[in-house]
Amino acid sequence: MIYHLITTPDCNLCCEYCCGKSFQEPESKIKFESVPSKPQFTQAQLNSFLKKDKDKPVSIIFYGGEPLLNIDFIKQTMDAQEKYKTVDNFLIQTNATLLDKLPKKYVNRFHTILVSIDGGRITTNKNRGEGTWEKVINNVKLVKSNGFKKEIIARMTIEEPTHFFEDIMDLINPKDENGFSFNSIHWQLDANMWHDYKKRNFSNWIREYNLDITKLTDFWVSEMKKGRVLRLYPFLGLMNSLIFGNKFYLRCGSGVSNFTIISNGKISACPIMQGINEKYLGDINSTNPKNLSFKLTCSSPCTKCSEFELCGGRCLYSNLYPAWPKKGVNEICDSIKHLISEMKRIQPEVEVLLKNKVIKKKDFDFLKYNCCEIIP
Repeated sequence: MIYHLITTPDCNLCCEYCCGKSFQEPESKIKFESVPSKPQFTQAQLNSFLKKDKDKPVSIIFYGGEPLLNIDFIKQTMDAQEKYKTVDNFLIQTNATLLDKLPKKYVNRFHTILVSIDGGRITTNKNRGEGTWEKVINNVKLVKSNGFKKEIIARMTIEEPTHFFEDIMDLINPKDENGFSFNSIHWQLDANMWHDYKKRNFSNWIREYNLDITKLTDFWVSEMKKGRVLRLYPFLGLMNSLIFGNKFYLRCGSGVSNFTIISNGKISACPIMQGINEKYLGDINSTNPKNLSFKLTCSSPCTKCSEFELCGGRCLYSNLYPAWPKKGVNEICDSIKHLISEMKRIQPEVEVLLKNKVIKKKDFDFLKYNCCEIIP
């Protein structure tokens, strides 16, 4: 079981596809309530909840807002687990601008660090604010120099006018001499989260994105022929299922094996649902985690789609609260089907590389529901 643990709903950035768009959002029919800026429960209460389901591994993903705005809580949680030993893995999803503020003894305990970065210097600073790319890259280099040896995942948010292939290649093989080469990358479409479809050029851009997916697929295979499996999570997760038969429901795990503990102690199916009181599944003081699963799931038309088993429904939140018209949703679905078809296209070639031991099965292993939604 994996839990997103909200350290604070606050953030120190105002990215144009998140905070920026929220300023332009029409009055929503969804009723959001405010949540405390810091957790209102003790470490003992948190542990009492977590240990009720200790017959399976437990992971915590520190999340926000920006989780590193509450470093004290992160340290307290990690310190408490020295005593309780309930949590098997700690992860963090961060914009990384404050990563240098967390002492290295805590940083080096993370199983995974997911870093929000949207590509090269120009794209990232346009989306996230001038100087953000420089700060992120410097902090990633710092944690590496301080001895962090586990996985760092670049987590992109993409939308028009992002040139996807160019920007992801700028993370893999940076053009900037001051850049950092990421081996692990996840990307997520900014799509069907806001009522912004009519203001955008998504229809044209998604066609370019689909062409870039094909280019990236060919590059991924070319690297495999050299014995290198880049951990491109939408590719990695789908290929894992196609070849090895590993099953997922919602690819992100929300409402299945991935839940969110909000700062008020309430439990939601995913971090986006913090503040939606009508969708809370319980709270850490009175709820048994064994009773959480499948209370919220995707519905039609997702469940009637021929690719539902591989896609899983893409996003529980946008399935429950769709913001786009049917035309836009269909464009997203067509892009997912294209992604799946590209993975099926190269599947025989990947299987030959595995058979010939050019690459290994373990190259496709990853921590299930590790904050990479798999389906962009």
